[in-house]
Amino acid sequence: MNQDETKERILDAAINLMCEKGFSSTSVRVIAAEAGVSEMTLFRKFKNKQAILDEITEKYTNTFSSSKIFAEDWTYDLETDLKNLSRTYQDFMNKHKNIVRLAYKESGAHDEISEGLTENPKLMRNHLSSYLNEMQKKGLVTNDLNMDEQVLNFMWMNLGHFSAQFISGNQVTKLPTESFIESSIALFARGLRP
Repeated sequence: MNQDETKERILDAAINLMCEKGFSSTSVRVIAAEAGVSEMTLFRKFKNKQAILDEITEKYTNTFSSSKIFAEDWTYDLETDLKNLSRTYQDFMNKHKNIVRLAYKESGAHDEISEGLTENPKLMRNHLSSYLNEMQKKGLVTNDLNMDEQVLNFMWMNLGHFSAQFISGNQVTKLPTESFIESSIALFARGLRP
């Protein structure tokens, strides 16, 4: 196993265990055992358990900022672009549920997790604001609305769907994510058009 694989196994084991037991109740010994490495190997990669947590948070934020969540080549078809952004956001959040779960679990005790996670919504907000402002300049989006408010509406709508699925599965709604995206984005885009 190469060094990157070892590090990934440690991080994966740590996030899974911390989600289950909490940060304080998860020992480095248990993390090492779950990752299939010795404690010595774990300490060669990470100074301590806090360093593991910091790496998990940093990795999540970096993965988000380098993901395809922000299309570098927008189509400038409002509905298509917003649907693509929404799909990518939902996929990303579903792939990284454990860090969200850990942030909820450790809220108040390890606020650095939540603080790290706030970088992602800020990034999304900035990219979407730039896109909608450009769409306004092209005359493809109304000038009658406050775009900052509309960006937040888009974000909360997507976060709301993810949260409902994340917290309660199909207990709140059995509406599949793709159906949510198709119907909500069609309505949202209609409200933004001139």
